[in-house]
Amino acid sequence: MRRHSYATQREKRIDLWVAFAAWFAVNIVGIVLIQLLSSWQPTLGFILPTALILVNLAAPIVLAFTRIYAALGILLAFATGFWLAVVEGVFFTISDFVAASSTTNVSAGQYGFLAAGLVVGAVGAFLVLRAINRGIK
Repeated sequence: MRRHSYATQREKRIDLWVAFAAWFAVNIVGIVLIQLLSSWQPTLGFILPTALILVNLAAPIVLAFTRIYAALGILLAFATGFWLAVVEGVFFTISDFVAASSTTNVSAGQYGFLAAGLVVGAVGAFLVLRAINRGIK
């Protein structure tokens, strides 16, 4: 395997953001396929998620030797997904307490907090991702 040499800053950014978006696309398609196929064949309910995990682990390792900015894009997607999960977890916990103390429309309050968590997480992720994009030299 030969390491790709980047000629321009633009080429680095394209590699990073294509890999970032591709990670989300591949995982969303993978999860949908796992759901569909495992309902058809229960044995696949163990094999396919394991394969998806192995692909998620192997892809940045292989790309680290060939296209470093693509590998960084995948790792950045990991971090973004983790960040959104943590923020949503906090807002979900808050919504449980609000729902427990409320006597009115519980579902609307919970969905409101989940939407607020998504907005806060997305804005925070955007600011960090923008700084990373601008930092590529």
